Amino acid sequence: MPVSVHFNDKKKFLFTFQGDGVFLYSKKIFIKEIQLIKMNNDNQIRPCWICGEPSDSREHIFKKSDLVRRYGNVPFKNVGGVSHFKGKRVQNVPGPKSKILSYAPLICSNCNNKKSQSWDKAYGIFEKWVFDYSDFIFEVRFIPLELVYGEDDLLSQAVNLFKYFVKSFGCRLSYAETSVPNDLVDLLDKKYFSTKLRLTFSINRVAFAFPEYFENFLSVGDLYRINSKAKGIMERFSWFINVGWLRIYFFYDDEIPSGVGAAWTADSSCLYLGEIYAPSLEDYEKLIEDAKKNGTAEQFDNLTRIKETLWGKTK
Repeated sequence: MPVSVHFNDKKKFLFTFQGDGVFLYSKKIFIKEIQLIKMNNDNQIRPCWICGEPSDSREHIFKKSDLVRRYGNVPFKNVGGVSHFKGKRVQNVPGPKSKILSYAPLICSNCNNKKSQSWDKAYGIFEKWVFDYSDFIFEVRFIPLELVYGEDDLLSQAVNLFKYFVKSFGCRLSYAETSVPNDLVDLLDKKYFSTKLRLTFSINRVAFAFPEYFENFLSVGDLYRINSKAKGIMERFSWFINVGWLRIYFFYDDEIPSGVGAAWTADSSCLYLGEIYAPSLEDYEKLIEDAKKNGTAEQFDNLTRIKETLWGKTK
């Protein structure tokens, strides 16, 4: 996806993004959600995709803790306002509990609260650690889960974290009126499991270089189903979510492209990161020169550090 970055004479960051994303200007915060497959009827009562009981609970599209961490547990008008983009539709979001940022009921209250509580907590710990140690992660290009959770809790919490992402993916599939594959449903009750779902984690270099503009970046990408001419409709999917500079990819029975990180299924204590939206050395030199003339000192330092990390110091 093409990305264009430059600064104007007021040191405002101008950003052109062809594809999914979020735009931040002044104090206005924008969240964009992309939906490829639409629900036919949001008002229908359907069985919980986890246990089969009637669905009576809404799961957040964007994790509530992600929203609260970035904007506070207050009405969003207090932080300048939040707008949610879905296709061509734009809505103001009152606060972190808004139904605008949640799916129609897809799971039951027991599964969304009691059953998945440990999964949600594992993700909350993970997200906080990752963004507290962003600079360290960018230098080493991996996330050591032993440091995130501690040696004693590593194994159980890695599984809980994976189950959180399964829950997120399952809700996305269910919202698109697509059956959640059996192995994903079954593994939620298991300590040891095998699955066709693989996750990868990537650094968005553009978002990382400009934290003052992109630390509040939250979005979900297109949900793709990859069918076969020979076999017809298949259970083969890809999807992603963006949290700040971190992108999490979901590949179910699908090939993982190069460069987006190592596959993870709760089977490793480290998440080895890939990269997306990587400008060339020439592009970086132009950005650095532009930031030096028209940007801020922080923007100049971030871009210089990224360039030196990738290509070393140049004269």
